[in-house]
Amino acid sequence: MKFCLSCNKELVGRTDKKFCDAQCRSTHHNKNRPLHEITIQKINSTLRRNRSLLAHFSPSGKTTVEREILFKSGYNFDVFTHIYTFKSGTYYFCYDYGFLPVKDDNGVEKMLIVQKQDYMENLVFNPWSTSN
Repeated sequence: MKFCLSCNKELVGRTDKKFCDAQCRSTHHNKNRPLHEITIQKINSTLRRNRSLLAHFSPSGKTTVEREILFKSGYNFDVFTHIYTFKSGTYYFCYDYGFLPVKDDNGVEKMLIVQKQDYMENLVFNPWSTSN
């Protein structure tokens, strides 16, 4: 007699069956994933949420939003895919949307949100380049 590896119900059917259904199989494999896979999944989830928020607040491809609004919406400023530097600042990108931290005349922290442009392709920061 064999039992499900996830819920311990008695298995009926094929002799090599390990799980009673797809949900138990999925649950078992999710519980037994390596720690590094869980870490990668969390980072990717954060990147997707960040990119989604930038796209939501900038439907036309360029806008300015208060930093506090993005923060309260769940934006994680510590996670980004790449940076784009230029003379007056640095854009922090989540895939194809990025932001430039700015302050208005009253000292309010804002984010200038932009969608990635063609001219930015070859000018992404390269830490091994001597010209940056």
